Amino acid sequence: MITGGGRILESAGELLDRYRAFAIDLDGVVWRGGRLLEGAVEGLQAIAATGKPFILLTNNGAYRPSDVLERLNGPGIELTAEQVLTSAVVARKWIAGRELTGARSFILAGPNVVGQLSDVLEVRPMEPGEQAEFVLVGRYEEFNYSRLAVAADSVRDGAAFLCLNRDPVMPVEGGRVVPGTGTIVAAMEVASGRPATVLGKPELPMMQAAADLVGTDGVLMIGDRVESDIAGARKIGWDGALVLTGLSVPDAVMDPAPDYVVSSLGAFARKGAEV
Repeated sequence: MITGGGRILESAGELLDRYRAFAIDLDGVVWRGGRLLEGAVEGLQAIAATGKPFILLTNNGAYRPSDVLERLNGPGIELTAEQVLTSAVVARKWIAGRELTGARSFILAGPNVVGQLSDVLEVRPMEPGEQAEFVLVGRYEEFNYSRLAVAADSVRDGAAFLCLNRDPVMPVEGGRVVPGTGTIVAAMEVASGRPATVLGKPELPMMQAAADLVGTDGVLMIGDRVESDIAGARKIGWDGALVLTGLSVPDAVMDPAPDYVVSSLGAFARKGAEV
């Protein structure tokens, strides 16, 4: 269900005139794994050249804002850390807002996530006999049965249970995908018998934090997933543009339907199509 008569826009520069602000996903939009996607830098340069507010909005909590700046700052793109909103940044806001600072915590996520939260939580090893007041799940390559058992025990005993996102997979180089945070969340929910509170897109913790930065009116979300990027845009009152460089394909049923389907982020550097 592609809007606009089924057209995929190869030139979308006119949309930059139509909107007041922009939110741009990273994985599958700007890069896949370690590789910048063709035209992505030019698309970001075109957005930056408008002088309008824009943010980078990602469910990937392993990205430190400083890493994103190092990778993308360059000619025509001047980013600040305040323009990078990750699910780990949202987690810090959540922890502070609910007086969980210093809570004994299990973090089922990689070292970059732990490093961003270790100053606001008492991070404990997931070993038999350990208990936590707070359990946070992210993408975790060292996940195993023993850690699952210990963390699920704490959740059953009443620990706050949050996850960075429910994305089942994430895109990497070569057109491949790898298991995402959602796979570990599913295991934890089954083992503990409790649902997780989701911080990332499309849920309101991240979307409200993003709206606090760029507002709710006249904002275009640019992402590669209908179920997170477009659904998140709808939840906060934004329009959504779906790019086809990540996980979505043009012949799929899209619900919610995006306002635009665009070939790539690079299309925003080209004008000529009627949109």
